[in-house]
Amino acid sequence: MTKTTKSTKGQNILQALLDAEVKPQAQVYMKRFDVHFVIEALDGKMINRIREQASYPVKGGKELDEEKFGSLMIEKACIEPKWSDPKLIEAFGPTAVDVIGQRLLAGEIAKLTTEILNLSGFGDEEEQINEIKN
Repeated sequence: MTKTTKSTKGQNILQALLDAEVKPQAQVYMKRFDVHFVIEALDGKMINRIREQASYPVKGGKELDEEKFGSLMIEKACIEPKWSDPKLIEAFGPTAVDVIGQRLLAGEIAKLTTEILNLSGFGDEEEQINEIKN
C-alpha cells in the first residue's frame, strides 16, 4: 500500500466521521395505526441507563425486565409521537411508560425496540438483546 493510498483512505474515514449524522433518525411504519413513528438512535450511555432502570435485583445479581426495557427505549427514542404528551398522559398515564404499555401491542414494542437498536448501531436482534442484557 502506498503512502498516497493510506492518506486517501484516512481522509475518507475522517470525512465520513465529519459527515455522519450525530443522531440518525428513521421512520417506522406502524400498520395498526397507519402512521409512521419517528425514532432516533440512542447512545451507549442512554442504553446503559435504560438497562439499569429496567433491571431488578434477584438472588446473585440483576435481571432485566424486557417489557420495561422496551418501553423505556421507545419513550427515549421516539420523536413522534411524544409519549409524554399531556393528552396521552391524561388518558393512559400516569407516565409515558404506562402510555406505551397500554397503547402498543407486544409485537409493536418489539418492532420499535429492534428498529431503535438497529439505528443505534447494534446488529442482529438476538445478538443485540444478549449484548444489552450482559
